[in-house]
Amino acid sequence: MTQTSAIPLFYWLVFGWYEPLLTVGGAVGAFLYPQQVYRQQAPWPQGSSPSDPLDRATIVTLYQLAHTVSLLGWVNLFVLWAARKYLWSHPAIQEKVVGALLTPLLFGDFAHIALTLWALGEGRWNVSEWEGILWVTIISGVTLLIPRTAWHLGIGRYVDERDGRRATKN
Repeated sequence: MTQTSAIPLFYWLVFGWYEPLLTVGGAVGAFLYPQQVYRQQAPWPQGSSPSDPLDRATIVTLYQLAHTVSLLGWVNLFVLWAARKYLWSHPAIQEKVVGALLTPLLFGDFAHIALTLWALGEGRWNVSEWEGILWVTIISGVTLLIPRTAWHLGIGRYVDERDGRRATKN
């Protein structure tokens, strides 16, 4: 049976629920525990640590980053919800709208993981020194990168170029 939605349940759960929960939860964590979040972004060189307490510029930057990341989650939730609700009978249009949302996020996934690993320097593969936030960053990035790549490959969803032609031939 041909899939008739560009946003079947799996993709809806990953991008419409899991990702918003990650981003909003991460933002809440950053707002409640800025010092801990800041300290766990990367391993600190031996004998050094950030100032205690964090200066205002650092806190503002951390809060703005957390706010921006949470907005990405909210945008996912609302755009995907609207596409599923209002475009359910137009899978080709649904595919275009969702593609417009997920394409820059796919580039963002690659950039986020690559920049994080680059910023770790020579010790990037010394995973025994990674703190909790760094682990969450890498693992959650990969758990979003893989389904986003699968969506772009057309796995388990309606693809108009493939499935629309099949429907017109019948």
